[in-house]
Amino acid sequence: MNRLMVGLVAAGAMLLSGLAQAEAKTLGIVALIANDALNIDVIGGATAAAEKAGWDVKVIDTQASADQANAAMKSFATQGVDAIFVLAFASSAISSGLEAAKEAKIPVATWGGEIVDGIVVTTSGLTVGEDSVKFLLDKVGENANVLAITFHPGKLCLDRGIAFDDGVKGKSGLAVTYNEVTVPGQVQNGNAIASAWLTGNPEGGDKPLAIWSCWDEPMQGAVAALRQAGRSDVVTVSINGSPQGVQLVKDGDMTATVWQPAYAEGEAVFQAILDAIAAGDKWQPKVIEIPGVVVHAGNVDEFIAQRGNAQ
Repeated sequence: MNRLMVGLVAAGAMLLSGLAQAEAKTLGIVALIANDALNIDVIGGATAAAEKAGWDVKVIDTQASADQANAAMKSFATQGVDAIFVLAFASSAISSGLEAAKEAKIPVATWGGEIVDGIVVTTSGLTVGEDSVKFLLDKVGENANVLAITFHPGKLCLDRGIAFDDGVKGKSGLAVTYNEVTVPGQVQNGNAIASAWLTGNPEGGDKPLAIWSCWDEPMQGAVAALRQAGRSDVVTVSINGSPQGVQLVKDGDMTATVWQPAYAEGEAVFQAILDAIAAGDKWQPKVIEIPGVVVHAGNVDEFIAQRGNAQ
């Protein structure tokens, strides 16, 4: 009798476990660059929120390839995940993936994308871009030589670049040199871009000098180029507020980085996914904007004390 009861209990436990597994929902995350500090944080925020809600999470790294992003979305659609979260690709670049998700009736969220049919929520990179260019111009004025390191395949960088362009527009005294960074290899490429630009802009010229980067990793390479050249005459401003970027500001090697609250954005996007699923046809797509922080010599110690040297 006891053996029978034990068997029944075990069978019941297995049945309940099987039902729980069958009912578990899955979030498929399509990362731009999975080992990038900001991608890590937004994935972390979304994952924590998803797991708290009882969801499973799967991540595919695309290494900044739109083709791989579309393939990842199609794979998730075939697997029948319950929602897809795409990081930092323009909506126009993931059209075939979006179509596959729509056919499978899977809601799609993006981090730094445009609202189009099939996307229920996104975030914007414009605000942190505006903060970065404003800080840079406050430092060098409107008569300066500026190197802008851009990355148009990444939607967040594209938005930040638009903000930069708007900020320097109409300022005839600014001479802006644009260089597109390559990925993978963004740190090394940032170093090469900055080294070449520094050669053409020697110390002691008649204009202030500055380097702007749409995210921290190319700037890490640019900062290394400045060290190699023994230069301390260039204002350096980037975006993300990665642990490495904040440390460069703390050490006096970088002028400023604009911290973007990626972890909180990941949490907020997942909550919006839940809200969209609950609302069904009544859901209105939304854009999430959470203010960032310009981290510079004057507030870096306070920033680290409040948040640690991480996002």
